[in-house]
Amino acid sequence: MLTVATDSRARTLSAALAATDWPDREQRPLPRGVHPQAAALRKHASPLRDHPAVAYVQSALNIDLDPLPLFIRALNDEPELAAHLREFAAAAALEAYWAANDAPWAEAVAAVQQHVSGVDFTAILLEACDAAPAELTVLPNLAYPTALSLGISAGDSSYSLMPPRRAVGESQPWPFSDDRDHVLKLAINDFCLSALDSFLAAHPGLLPETSAASERLPEHFRAAQPTWPRQIAKLFTYGILAVFLNRIEPGEGDALILYDRRTKGLPLLPSVVNSVTGYLEAKAGGRATLADYLPRLAGEVTGWLA
Repeated sequence: MLTVATDSRARTLSAALAATDWPDREQRPLPRGVHPQAAALRKHASPLRDHPAVAYVQSALNIDLDPLPLFIRALNDEPELAAHLREFAAAAALEAYWAANDAPWAEAVAAVQQHVSGVDFTAILLEACDAAPAELTVLPNLAYPTALSLGISAGDSSYSLMPPRRAVGESQPWPFSDDRDHVLKLAINDFCLSALDSFLAAHPGLLPETSAASERLPEHFRAAQPTWPRQIAKLFTYGILAVFLNRIEPGEGDALILYDRRTKGLPLLPSVVNSVTGYLEAKAGGRATLADYLPRLAGEVTGWLA
């Protein structure tokens, strides 16, 4: 089942992020315009920068700059973080704040709902990963983080926390209503990465945590995916994106691969797509499993990077 919604836990954590140094961090090295809701939330939350919940979130970011673990904990109702977020929500009067700012969030939900209607993400996950959670939820995010889309597993649910596409310079992000390709790309990416995180957690040791080949991947790619399993998962997801975006809108997957190959320094992407396409064909014929394929893909990536 697919739902598009807002989630109080994610939005409360976003508000706490707004009171940390996160908004400044994500503007480096290239400043970009943010959604008016992000700017307004930062202004609203800033007087609470000394709140214990903000200090707690800041401490977590100082240890690990990636906000994904915090959102995983929030959407899994981890008790310690949940208690901090409840206290922060009360101190910031967030219930009233969200009510007063409901319109743009409701518009974002409606726009994303229209874009994903008719797309069977469960079927995509079953074909790609042999498993899909019972609940898939897209959370359009007009606040923080403004530049990251996150795939989050929580029990038998999976979430895609997605921002609108950033524009050039100080311009506001593109509205979701004008950007179906962006929405579909992020939803498939996030749900697939979330499924792979769960799969790899259930198969410890399937891939080594480090690899010498990793050092030959671009620095920005390694920063976003700091472990070898996560790097292989992201490359696999590129292949899945190419295949399924092409099915939904012919040529869209090819365009994504061409663009990211050039702009993100990933010349191996066409080879990855060919490999993943072969895996899907073999899997459909009962000749491949994900557990067998991921180590093989890792070996292929090592060879391509040599």
